[in-house]
Amino acid sequence: MRLVVVSNRLPLTLRGSPEGWVGEPSAGGLVTALGPVIERTGGLWIGWPGEGPERADLEHQTTLDRWERESGFVAVDLSRSLATRFYQGYPNQTLWPLFHQFPSLLEFSPRSWEAYVEANDRFRDAVVDRLQPGDLVWVHDYHLMLLPRLLREAVPDVAIGFFLHIPFPASEVFRILPHREELLLGVLGADYAAFQTHRHVSHFRSSVLRILGLSSNMDRLFLEGRVVQLEARPIGIAPESFMGLLESDRAVKAALQKLRRRFEGRRILLAVDRLDYTKGIPERLRAYGRLLARAPHLRGQSVLVQIAVPSRERIPRYRELKAQVDRLVGEINGQFGTPEWTPVVYIRRSVSRADLVALYAASDLGWVTPLRDGMNLVAKEYVACQKDAAGVLVLSEFAGAAAEMGEAVIVNPYDEERTAAAIERALALPHERRRERMAALHRRVTRNNAFAWAERFTGDLRRAARSRLHAGSSEPARLPLGEATSAFRACRNGVLLLAYDGTLVPLASRPSEASPPAELVSLLLHLGAEGRHRVAIVSGRSRVDFERWFGDVEGLWLAAEHGAVLRPPAGHEWSAIRPSPPEDWREHVLPVLEHYVDRTPGSFIEAKEYSLVWHYSMSDPEFGEWLANELV
Repeated sequence: MRLVVVSNRLPLTLRGSPEGWVGEPSAGGLVTALGPVIERTGGLWIGWPGEGPERADLEHQTTLDRWERESGFVAVDLSRSLATRFYQGYPNQTLWPLFHQFPSLLEFSPRSWEAYVEANDRFRDAVVDRLQPGDLVWVHDYHLMLLPRLLREAVPDVAIGFFLHIPFPASEVFRILPHREELLLGVLGADYAAFQTHRHVSHFRSSVLRILGLSSNMDRLFLEGRVVQLEARPIGIAPESFMGLLESDRAVKAALQKLRRRFEGRRILLAVDRLDYTKGIPERLRAYGRLLARAPHLRGQSVLVQIAVPSRERIPRYRELKAQVDRLVGEINGQFGTPEWTPVVYIRRSVSRADLVALYAASDLGWVTPLRDGMNLVAKEYVACQKDAAGVLVLSEFAGAAAEMGEAVIVNPYDEERTAAAIERALALPHERRRERMAALHRRVTRNNAFAWAERFTGDLRRAARSRLHAGSSEPARLPLGEATSAFRACRNGVLLLAYDGTLVPLASRPSEASPPAELVSLLLHLGAEGRHRVAIVSGRSRVDFERWFGDVEGLWLAAEHGAVLRPPAGHEWSAIRPSPPEDWREHVLPVLEHYVDRTPGSFIEAKEYSLVWHYSMSDPEFGEWLANELV
């Protein structure tokens, strides 16, 4: 059973050089985790290979063909223009800020959405062209949220999993998003959708309920006759790769000794981030300034090493962030620095893996405080490099990692004063307390590593796909449309019973909005005039509604209020099917319903001859459902 991984980028990025086209390996836990699974199953990795030539280039194509043949890396063909509009458009200027709950930074244009759709279509074509029976398809992240449904429509029986690496926002934030319905339905094309934390699963379920009107259980929902499994599957790292470098790599050992000599007698506070507004770098710098102001004994005795890797520098917001960070670093160093001591060592570039591992191992405190993050693997990398050490991890409560790293010092990065106080307390913890906390974190990071994450996900996906196939065999067979229409045409004396809401017209929030379109009335006129069939509409609608909409339609039976009153086609007289209830029933029922209207904003009462109906579809769905159960 092959694993077919689909992500925005391939594990190799193709770049032009004086020697020709060369592939540069991509770093990250995803490559480490999934590479062995793909190799073991003879699978494929499908993604964009990086910016290609402006014109057709034989050497470029030959390199891509070799990648697919030798490594199973399949390049998705995106023109330079489409790749730019796709990557810099809807995913990173619309989805990224909104999913990290920065709605004020959202930018949207119809052109960027068109590029997003087109790119997802290209990925679908690349997958479908290479699918084999029994393949497991694993789609990754916010760039490809339309892809599961596109694949489901193209190959209905394929096993599809989806994993979102970034946070899923609260429903009140998600509903701001243009094309929100398409994204939700796109993800729900999967058999199995997993997120970093249970909170993200809850937010997704809430959005599905409030936007699509689909209720769900904690771990599944039902859509179009199939089950979509939902789960929290926090991603891990490959801790052995970090620990192995510490134990045996000469460059790491040399870098570690150099750091210890340079910062001897000082506490190293380490922060490693991409230069992104979600990472909380300005908030961290201001908190460090507050720490130095409130704890003079730490001046000259501590240093913050802030690594900020440039990211998305073509986007104006990121250029503004760079200028803000540069200014804050200058202010802190200018206010507190001395000729012998620089409070903030600011490195605005990526560092080698050897230097990074050495920094992790040398640091007394890992400062990981994003304003919002799906997981944040820096926290786990820091812990992996602290084996048998006594560093302290200070972690934002808004990072997904906080859900499984309870031994860290958890802070709210927006509260800069309390964050500074928490840093001061963390540095003052006794050595044994720090060591115990770090040992517990290290055991968890080692156990829940990237390989365990990949195995658990693929196992869950296999079970979800089998469950769908099994459920499909026990589901009632869908109506065979061709046979049904043929039987109807052959019938000479039939009865056609039609529901109204949700059948002849779409469901509407208010009953008055569900009037029939002209083409429906015309169709019913045609059916009634044929004379071969008795046609009846059976609905909860009132006789007043039916008279207004279908009073002039000949040959049509009308059963209003679920059959309480009936009008035959021969005349226009309505007759009651059963005796009327006592006249005073409304006096008892109406005050109860009015009480629930008062408690439920958006709900209302529809009064009919034989019934009172409390409508709550326009209220908050979870609250309305809860009160409906209470009312019953």
